[in-house]
Order: sequence, then C-alpha cells, then structure tokens
Amino acid sequence: MIYVSQGHEKGIGLEIFLKSFLCIDKDYQSKFILHVIKESIIKTLDSIGFTYKINDNELLFYGSKLKLKLLNKIDFSESNTSLLSILKIINKNDHLLTLPTSKDQLYFENKICNGHTDLFRKYYKANNISMNFISQNFNCLLLTDHISVSEIENVLTQEYILNKVQTTLDQINSFQIINEVIFSGINPHNGEDGLISKKDKILYNVIQKLSSKYKQIKIQGPYPADTIHLKGFSSNKLFIYASHDQGLAPFKLYNGLVGVNLSLGMPFIRTSVDHGTAFDLYGKNSANYLSMLFLLNSIKKAQN
Repeated sequence: MIYVSQGHEKGIGLEIFLKSFLCIDKDYQSKFILHVIKESIIKTLDSIGFTYKINDNELLFYGSKLKLKLLNKIDFSESNTSLLSILKIINKNDHLLTLPTSKDQLYFENKICNGHTDLFRKYYKANNISMNFISQNFNCLLLTDHISVSEIENVLTQEYILNKVQTTLDQINSFQIINEVIFSGINPHNGEDGLISKKDKILYNVIQKLSSKYKQIKIQGPYPADTIHLKGFSSNKLFIYASHDQGLAPFKLYNGLVGVNLSLGMPFIRTSVDHGTAFDLYGKNSANYLSMLFLLNSIKKAQN
C-alpha cells in the first residue's frame, strides 16, 4: 500500500497529487490511500474545477477511484493528524508519500518538529534516518539537514557520518543503482590543512572504512564544494554533502523542482516532492504538477 499524508491544507500538495493521480494507470491507482480531512479535499477539488463524488472511503472522479481515509478529529494540525494516523498503521511492505507542509505544522510528544525528517527521527528514535534527493541524473545525500550552520561541525562525528552513509547505500538501490560516491568537504578547500578547520580530516577515515565495506562502489573525495561538480553528474553517482544548502543549492539549480525527497532508515521508504507548499498558488489551479508525476513514476519503477 502507498499511504499519502495530506500535507498543509492551504498548500498545493493536494492539487498536484490529484492531477498527477489521473495520469497513472488504474492498477497503479489502486495501491494508493489518502489520509485527509474531508473539508480540505473538497475545497481543493472545487478550486480546480473537478467533477467528483466522495463516498465514505473513496473519491470518484473522471473514471478514477482513489481510496480515502477521512479524518475528523484534528490533532494539532491537519498535516500532523494525517501523518500520525498513517504512522500508526504503516508496515515495512508499505510506502509513505508525504505532501508538502510547513515546519510549524508537525508536532510530537509536546514539541514542534523541524520538518518531516525530524518527526521521523523522534517517532522511531532513530538518528540514522537519512535525507536524500534523487533525480534522473543527480543524486545526493545530506549528512545534516534542518540544523543551524553553527551546529554542523559538532554533529559530524565519524560514527554519525558512517551511519548516515551506510543507511543510504544499503537501501537506495531500489530507486537508483549507485556505483560511485563522491564526498564534498565540510569547509572551504577541505579545511585548508587545518588553517580553516581540522574537521575535514575525519572524512578521510570515513572514506577508507566505507571503501573496505563497499568494494563494488568507487568512493572518492573529499573534494572542495566549489569544484566537486566538475566530476560530472550521472544516475549512478551519489554526491554527499555536509549540509542542507551545500547540497540542495546545486540540486535544485540542476533539476528545478523535478526531484524526489527520499528518506531512508525507517521500517518503510518515505518520499516527497523536492519543493514546498507554495502558499501563493493555493486555490488558483495553476501549480505545476510535473514534480509529483515524476515522483509517482519513480515509486512505481522502484516497486517493479
């Protein structure tokens, strides 16, 4: 089963999902179930002018059928309610697709979570959950994601890096076959032999250990972040970056908004689009849904 969490009720997530859903074949459609607040899906359907009928557990529109889990009681936010209702029932053979939300909408054990990945780490008590982004010719792993730049060096211990990379390399192959890994340095010029920072030296030990374990994969680096992309892109390469902006700036420049946000290290695989809520486009029937269609096609390919 592919469970879909609603995302922010005033974002474009439901719009782009429903439009993309109509583009996939009927057998594939039967694998999806959307956990959603009824009022929100009705508002979205009306805003994009769809003709539809909603029964107790399904949406019928244009010859397609989408299974629904209609939610009533809201726990903190609609995004939170939808996501937690799925996490209570999802198992290792299922897939989670999260529609975009804002970081103030996710809440667990009396604390705001800094995004989906932060909530997953707290919910599953698993620090090795990795944030990856994949596309047709550019794949990357972020060693750190939604944390302050001032915290990055303290977080990046050898054990932490090894756990993140191993999680990705052990699980990513259903989406992309990786035969080459390229590490970016943490600091400018890889720390300049200690003149800027001594932290980058830890990466050489990490690369040596990984090379011993994954002999079939060419693992190289670290290279300065300003020249690393001269190595060229391909679907079989994985670039590893120290921080969120170090990796996502080139990824989004190269791919635009057509990419997959891939979380690994949980009992199931989670994906999302590589963009946010686009509140300014909500209700205007003008959001570009190609990112979601690319995601749905990527999930199908991974499951076959």
